[in-house]
Amino acid sequence: MRKVYKILILSLAISIICLNCSEECDDCLELTTKNIKYINSNGTNLLFGNQATYNPDSIIIKVGNDNNISVWKQEDIGTIMFNLEESYTTYYIILSDSLIDTLDFELAERKSTSCCGNVTYSTKTLLNGLEIENNDLVVITH
Repeated sequence: MRKVYKILILSLAISIICLNCSEECDDCLELTTKNIKYINSNGTNLLFGNQATYNPDSIIIKVGNDNNISVWKQEDIGTIMFNLEESYTTYYIILSDSLIDTLDFELAERKSTSCCGNVTYSTKTLLNGLEIENNDLVVITH
């Protein structure tokens, strides 16, 4: 009788495991972040520090139909950060009424290393129409 119970429990466990294998996994969401650092020709940070020209609290990033996306300040490293979203390839960075930079990304997906599922990442980056290095840190010189 104990063998029958063990076989039933083992069969149930295997069927539950196999059922989970076939279902869509959503245990977490891995996002690709991009950091933006504004500098002048001397390398001085234009967002943070005593020579800052722009207020990092006033920076807006828009996508699509004028949708604002979340931006985080990283004062310790002198950058602003945002999440790269799979639905958008063009980001408008508004520093002031007269200064807007455009970042365009070519996107692809790959298997996530920390979650089951895929993560969106950039394969190419353009700043104001010109191709630049495709790094998670985008340095913009003004």
